[in-house]
Amino acid sequence: MTTQRVLATGATGLVGGAIVRALLARQRSVRILARNLEAARVLFGSTVEIAVGDLRDAKSLGGVCDGIDQMFHVAGAVDTHQHTHREMLETNVEGTRRLLEAARQRGVSRAVYTSSVSVYGDELPLGVDEDTPFNPASVYGVSKVRAEELVQEAVASGLQAMIVRPCIVYGPGDRYFLPQAARAMRLPVVPLPDGGRHIVDVVHADDLAAAHLIAMESGHPGAAYNVTDGGRHRTKELLGWIADVLQRSPWRPSMSRWLAKTIWPFVHVAGQLAKMPQLANIRWQDLKVFFSDYHFDISKITALGYVPHIEAPHGLRSAAQSRYSESDGSRS
Repeated sequence: MTTQRVLATGATGLVGGAIVRALLARQRSVRILARNLEAARVLFGSTVEIAVGDLRDAKSLGGVCDGIDQMFHVAGAVDTHQHTHREMLETNVEGTRRLLEAARQRGVSRAVYTSSVSVYGDELPLGVDEDTPFNPASVYGVSKVRAEELVQEAVASGLQAMIVRPCIVYGPGDRYFLPQAARAMRLPVVPLPDGGRHIVDVVHADDLAAAHLIAMESGHPGAAYNVTDGGRHRTKELLGWIADVLQRSPWRPSMSRWLAKTIWPFVHVAGQLAKMPQLANIRWQDLKVFFSDYHFDISKITALGYVPHIEAPHGLRSAAQSRYSESDGSRS
């Protein structure tokens, strides 16, 4: 029997890196698609085969799927402040189209695509399941919906592909959630929308990687799977755990939706005057999400055998501690 070879995109990121480590732990033969050869070598050395390529360049993907049996497609543009709408659609939608075409040409048999719960939009009821209609509220969510549609088209053409929809992901190497939360906790005052009572689902990257492998092994082609840590965490709890690690105790008064919408234009102008892009570029959409609950049903992936092992109170504290030690608490 020949050893199945696996391709992973996005391996230099938080989720893709966790998936590659999980595959290597199972002694799988792994090839990664990376734009930066040196960055990939620093992370993985000679433990993986590195194919240099870019989702935005079809020619660079020419041989990336040669000899590949299974594919984890994780790579994508995430930050709407760093990428224009056009860049996000080009990477997440057209890049997925190019990769799926390369997979089709080389006979890849099975794939897992990393989407997002952002396909459901905002202002959701508790316990959203995978049958909830798409209603994306951002270009990122739109890009994921369109990419999922491409995956479904590939399934109809014979590819055994599954879709994983994670919530907020954290862990070692997190460039988004932990840094943003840590910056907030260093401020003297952190107004909490509705007192921080809203539920926000999170998942550790290692648990999410395990869910990807389960979807690959046991998932039904064309099916989508929500993935969280299974908990119900309020915003004030999540921020409190990170504040504990940073040894910070900012004043956290409750802020109503009406007040947030009233002061938002002034915050925007103040950011422009103070040349603080994080405030100058803030949109009402960025604030509105904090006045909603984001809690998702994961019974579909648990039915396949997924069991989250890293609970948020411990996982967030551990990840924050490893990133922000007492002697280096100023890092972002």
